[in-house]
Amino acid sequence: MDEVKASILELLRREGPQPVYKIAKALGLSYGAAQWHIFYLEREGLVRTFKSGNKRYAAISPAADVLKVVKVEDVLKDVELALRAYGVRPDMTVHEAVQVLSEEAPHLAELIQQMAEERHRKAEEERKT
Repeated sequence: MDEVKASILELLRREGPQPVYKIAKALGLSYGAAQWHIFYLEREGLVRTFKSGNKRYAAISPAADVLKVVKVEDVLKDVELALRAYGVRPDMTVHEAVQVLSEEAPHLAELIQQMAEERHRKAEEERKT
């Protein structure tokens, strides 16, 4: 997906449904260029358009594949909030975090442990070379 289409999705995700002319203005596009990119996104099932009065609006499609719309940055923020909700703090060791998580979120405990072990393995390999 090119930068313009990604920018349109980001704008719609952040601001909600928008008239095509506002999308064009926000991204520095001609109305026709914005329409073309929106048409492509609509064909891919990521965006839907509708008319209200004399304006055409675009919105994230409810049927859109969420994995194509949601940014990793946002998911990482959610992961951090979830870890904090379980009592994990940034100053904890991995061992302490795994102990805290093992009862209520064993899947997270296992993932964190695997990531720490992989990090350690890579550090050992680098040290040997």
